[in-house]
Amino acid sequence: MNHAIILAAGQGQRMKARKDKLLMEAGGNPVIYYSLASYNDHSDIDNVIIVANEINKKQIETIISFYGFNKVSKVITGGLTRQESMKMGLNELKKTADKNDVILVHNAANPLPSHQEISETIQHTAEYGACIVGHFINSTVKEINEDHIIKTHDREKMFLAQTPQAAKFSVFEKAAKNAEKKKLEVTDEAMLLEAIGQPVRYVEAHENNFKITTEADHIRLKSILGDLPSDVRVGIGQDSHVFEEKKKGLVLGGIEFPDELKLEANSDGDVVLHAIFNALSQAIGDNSIGFYYDEVQGQTIYKSKEFLKPLLQKIKKSKFRINSIGVMIECKTPKIDPLVSKLKKSIATILGVDTRKVGITATSGEELTAFGAGLGIQCFAIVSLMKE
Repeated sequence: MNHAIILAAGQGQRMKARKDKLLMEAGGNPVIYYSLASYNDHSDIDNVIIVANEINKKQIETIISFYGFNKVSKVITGGLTRQESMKMGLNELKKTADKNDVILVHNAANPLPSHQEISETIQHTAEYGACIVGHFINSTVKEINEDHIIKTHDREKMFLAQTPQAAKFSVFEKAAKNAEKKKLEVTDEAMLLEAIGQPVRYVEAHENNFKITTEADHIRLKSILGDLPSDVRVGIGQDSHVFEEKKKGLVLGGIEFPDELKLEANSDGDVVLHAIFNALSQAIGDNSIGFYYDEVQGQTIYKSKEFLKPLLQKIKKSKFRINSIGVMIECKTPKIDPLVSKLKKSIATILGVDTRKVGITATSGEELTAFGAGLGIQCFAIVSLMKE
């Protein structure tokens, strides 16, 4: 059999949040959900033991029940250190594990172990007796003292340990007894195994297998899972107009092109700024551009960039700022790609953002639509706002 001991008794002292980091949400679920699901749903795992602390034990039991993690046979209370908690988990397994069973020890704060990592760790442990996962080092490694660098180490021989870390039950039991006898203090299971001369194989970890230690790690996890921070808003907008038959004076992105046919509209017909307006307004939960036109047409506002001014003031009052703008234009004429640089500069100036935050792409649509056939122009815009 293959057993997993998931360590969830840590205090998370390096997290500034008051809440237990394992119970904080990411992707709509508590952080601990992901490591539990990784082992509970793996076909090669037969049994899971959770080592919790006195504070989070009841909540973890509730999570296990709510999500139906049926492979979890026991939730026990652990010790003050990882070493103590691992030993308690091992003692619990004495009741069911055989000497050649594979035991995977996993830190619950590593929420995203991959299916392949778990599989390869089990395979190598069954064959060689022990195995861990970790990351190769890309940076140059320096050894230092209190004042200066002592020497440079060969990074090709360095490996950043993650979890799972595994061994056969009899090997772990021997290593734990040795550590107790010699009063060894270790920071991971591999150190226990090294102390008895046990060769430990290694498997390269997926880049998403990392430990949640700081708030930045929590943000990274939420980003991987597709979470949007609460201080981010997103909006999408669209607009389209047909060309006038003969009248010229096209306006796009606040720029006039006097030799191009004008778009038919009550205003200057700037489909780019209209689409951006709708996207920005949607992002703050406001109205479409038609509402604003009806509201201000008595003032004979004609230029589309003038419509943006009251909206930009609302965004500012809401304490948001424009983070990024994406624009997609569909038309046969004019050719947009040669105009992108000018359009980006104009849009950035009107909105008060850096040109690098404006992206513009275009398509002719292979003439499959009225816009691709040259009858008008259609524009889509997507924007993101961030809290100041």
